[in-house]
Amino acid sequence: MPVKVLIVDDDAAFRRIARGALAERGYDVVAEAQSVAEARTAVAAAHPDAVLLDVNLPDGNGIALADELSGSLRVLLTSSEEAATGTTPFVPKTELLLVDLAAYLG
Repeated sequence: MPVKVLIVDDDAAFRRIARGALAERGYDVVAEAQSVAEARTAVAAAHPDAVLLDVNLPDGNGIALADELSGSLRVLLTSSEEAATGTTPFVPKTELLLVDLAAYLG
C-alpha cells in the first residue's frame, strides 16, 4: 500500500511539481493545502501518513505546524531558503527531486 502524502505549500507550481515527483516514486498524494488552516483541515479529512510541508506559509509557520503534526505523522519540511528546523527533517526545494524521500516519508 503506497504512503499517503499531503502537500502543503502556498506555491501552486511547486505543489504540481511535488505531486508529479511523489507520484513517480510511488506515493499517493491524497490532498494539497496552501496554508496552515487548510493543512489542518486536510489532515483531518484525508488522513495522510506523511506531510511535505513548506516552512513559510501565508497564515503561519511550517516549523510550528511540523511540531504539532510530528507526533502522529512523518513530516518533511521544504523551503527555498535554508531553515533551522530542530528535529524535523528538512530538504531544500531545489533538491527535492534528487533526494531519497523514503528516508523521510516512508
